[in-house]
Parts: sequence; C-alpha cells; structure tokens
Amino acid sequence: MSAGLPLSEDDLSAYADRQLPPERVAEVAARLVEEPALAARVAAIQRQNAMLRDAFDPWLAEALPRDFIAAASGRRARPSRATRAWPAFAAAASLLAGVALGWLVRGELLQREGTPVTFPRQAALTHALYATDANRPVEIWANEEERMVRWLSKRLSFPLHAPNLNSVGFALVGGRLVAGNERPGALFMYENADKQRISLLVRKDAEPARETAFRYALEDGVGVFYWIDDSCGYALSGNLDKLQLLSIARIVYGQLAAAEASAPKP
Repeated sequence: MSAGLPLSEDDLSAYADRQLPPERVAEVAARLVEEPALAARVAAIQRQNAMLRDAFDPWLAEALPRDFIAAASGRRARPSRATRAWPAFAAAASLLAGVALGWLVRGELLQREGTPVTFPRQAALTHALYATDANRPVEIWANEEERMVRWLSKRLSFPLHAPNLNSVGFALVGGRLVAGNERPGALFMYENADKQRISLLVRKDAEPARETAFRYALEDGVGVFYWIDDSCGYALSGNLDKLQLLSIARIVYGQLAAAEASAPKP
C-alpha cells in the first residue's frame, strides 16, 4: 500500500469530508494507518471543519428574506428598502465572514508554518469563538454537569473539575471539547447576571512544568490569566478588568488545588 501514488491535499480533504468515492476509502484509510503524519493532517482538517460549522451553522439556519424567496420562485416583488440596500449588506456580510474565517483558521495556518499558537492566544481565540455564540456556546449544558465532567475527563484522559464561581456571580453554562495545537482541550463557560461570559480552558501538556506562576496576556481585547500546574495548563479568559479576572483566577486555582488534594491517590 505504501508504494501507491502519493496522497494529495485534495485526497485528504475529501476523506475528512467523507466525499471520497467508496472504492478509494479503504485505500486511504490504510495509508493513514501506515503514515501517522497523514492521519494527523486529516485530524487537523476535521477539527477546522468542526470550528467552521460551529461558527457559521447559526447563520445558515436563519430564514431567507422574503425578497429572495420571491426572486427564486419567479415572482416579481416590489423593490424594498432592504433590497435596494442589498449591495451594501452583501459587502458587509462578506467582510464579516472574511474576518471570522481568518480568525478561525489563522491558528491552523500558523501551525502549518511551524509557529504553534501560544496557549494564551489559543484560549482567547477559543473564548471569542464560543462566548459570543447565543445558540450553542457549549456541547453539554450545566444541568448535566456530572456527565459533562465525566465525558471531558475521558476525552482528555485525566480527571477534570468544573470550578464553582457562584460566589463571584458567575454561573456555569456548560462545557465542550475544543481543538488545540497538538491535543484537545476542555472549555468550561460561565455567565453572570449581565450576560458577561468568561471561560476556563484546560489542556494536558506532554511534559510537567516547574513553574506555576500566574501570567497575564491581552489578546485582541480578550484578557487571559494562565498558569501551568504540573502537566496541566489552565487559562481563564474574558472581557473583564484585569484585577477582577485575576481574583477569579485565584479562586479557580484554589478550588482546583483543593480538588486535587482530596482526590484518591492511585
């Protein structure tokens, strides 16, 4: 099998999108087993597709304007103000889509160029992507917190905890699995009475870190406090005042430390 023709980027994309002819699926699947680099590329394409679906599915689900429906059915509708303004709307929509798409895939492009996205930047990007989603900011909602934490722990292969931030006015919205540079992460989303949202991104690193100091970064207007504890990275992100975000990060750190100390030793 390894002696076959090289697989192109189009082949890999078609396989990730399930668009390959049936007679080629088995061939490509076998090549992915033999060549981990190709399998990693397919996984990256699938992660990117999932991010794009999450970003744009809510827009695609919106009803079409009546003027468009009339035009498609062959009926002549009287030009409305909205129709006359359509060129401007289209230009604005194209700009928005371009900005969103560029924001979503820039991390993937940076990684392919050999420049992995930093942890705080990944946290800010992920927060910006999901905190503004009114329909589906999380995969599992807070009313199923136990199942959510258990599922995410299984996917990341280490025990997770969802901190309780009710004392500072932020209630748990839910959680989701997110893509990372090399391995997946878990995102916990919180919201206060003013509909402000903050998120906690957790990832497992390959090597334990010696340093646990808090660090702060401001990424495109999103504040991020992040720290490494043993081989786990944590990042709290939000559009909050730096001192307020720091005080919440300290509460998160304290709760996670207490949970780890009370966990049964293997």
